[in-house]
Amino acid sequence: MKEFTKMFARRYSSISRDVDSSIQGQSAVAPESGLSTDADPVVSCSAQVALQRIQRRKSLKANRSMNPIDILSSFFNEPIQGKRNRVPTRLFILLAIGFLAIITGTLIKVLEPYDLIFKWKLIMTEGGEIFNLWAQPPVDLYIKIYLFNITNAKAFLAGREQLKVEQVGPYVYKEIMTHENVTFNVNHTMSSTPSHPLVWQEEMSGNRREDDEVVMLNIAMLAISHLTANQPFLVRMALKTLLMSTKSEPIVRTTAKEFMFGYPSALATLGNTFLPNWISFEKVGLIDRMYDFSTDFETFYTGVPNPALSGLYASYRGETTLPQWDGDHCSNIEYASDGTKFKSFIQSNETVKFFRKSMCRPINLYRVGKEKTYGSLKGYNYVFEDNAFDNGATNEANKCFCRKGDCQPVGLIDVTDCYYGFPISLSFPHFMNGELGLQKNITGISPDPEKHSSTFVIQPNIPL
Repeated sequence: MKEFTKMFARRYSSISRDVDSSIQGQSAVAPESGLSTDADPVVSCSAQVALQRIQRRKSLKANRSMNPIDILSSFFNEPIQGKRNRVPTRLFILLAIGFLAIITGTLIKVLEPYDLIFKWKLIMTEGGEIFNLWAQPPVDLYIKIYLFNITNAKAFLAGREQLKVEQVGPYVYKEIMTHENVTFNVNHTMSSTPSHPLVWQEEMSGNRREDDEVVMLNIAMLAISHLTANQPFLVRMALKTLLMSTKSEPIVRTTAKEFMFGYPSALATLGNTFLPNWISFEKVGLIDRMYDFSTDFETFYTGVPNPALSGLYASYRGETTLPQWDGDHCSNIEYASDGTKFKSFIQSNETVKFFRKSMCRPINLYRVGKEKTYGSLKGYNYVFEDNAFDNGATNEANKCFCRKGDCQPVGLIDVTDCYYGFPISLSFPHFMNGELGLQKNITGISPDPEKHSSTFVIQPNIPL
């Protein structure tokens, strides 16, 4: 430090002498020009202007010859109109600038303004970027539907053979997922009506057509039989007469489109006579019922005060729990995603909750594998838990999925209450992860994890 001070003093002294000699040389110009104090004012003014120009030229030449250290020194030492050097004031200004730079850098490091802006952008506001992506996702979403065509209906009904099926498909539809009639509430939530219309994609369906003839179970007949099983004797006799008069069979021949989206059924129409308020539709189609959102209303968090929760369920049909299940593990849908936007800032060991009406329950997703990169974005694979449909056989917490205490075989979940009383159970494709007995009782079932696993690729921060 002492050596630096000595060097600074030598440079300062040298520059001061140069400046003093320059000033003295410039002062000598006036006498040589023959000007006096009582000269004409106009002439005197012109001489002063000329003198100032000469001084500026000399100053520029002197500055060009100075190195950066000299310039910095002259900043502190330049005399101002004969007054004392103002080193302390200029030194204070320089120190203040340095101090502000340090404070600014520290604040950027601590407050992380990028993260603050990013979190602010995650909050749902009408017309906001993330809101528009959530309300009308600009992605092409396709579903591929495979049907199990029954190939031995007569032999099976006669009891001579076990059920034989063949998988036909895919029947590909584009799902247009939107949130409509969005209303922002005072409690930092927003309510909307979901809409998921399906549009037929003939080119993507290969050689399959909606009018393909298939042999399938008669959903309407099975539903009415199931619902009247515990009814009084007279009701059951009337139903038997109805079935005979309509010549209804438990297995019917229909088209792929009719089975998926409904066909006129005398059973469905007449069934309301025996079961008032059962259904409000006359066509019975399995996919049509799964995608019926006309009576639904959902409420989601906007992200205030926690941006990570924006776009997640606050309630479904006004409730945080589903009425068909007991206990939070099986019924609570709060903080679940409908698949449009998941929780933001997902940790590596964190599970993600997913809920969709067609599944009739919330389900957890787990991260598997390594990070994947898509362009400039990173993402992770998330899959359903393997024991999701074990009904408590492996995971005791899943026992609350046993409807009315009646546990289905491992691999099935009873969703009768979500489908108007139709006797329907959900499983993974081809009874994957289910009991071996489910597969052995039906010919044509062959689970393959490579083909039948479901994967969600989720960006952990946004995450869409």
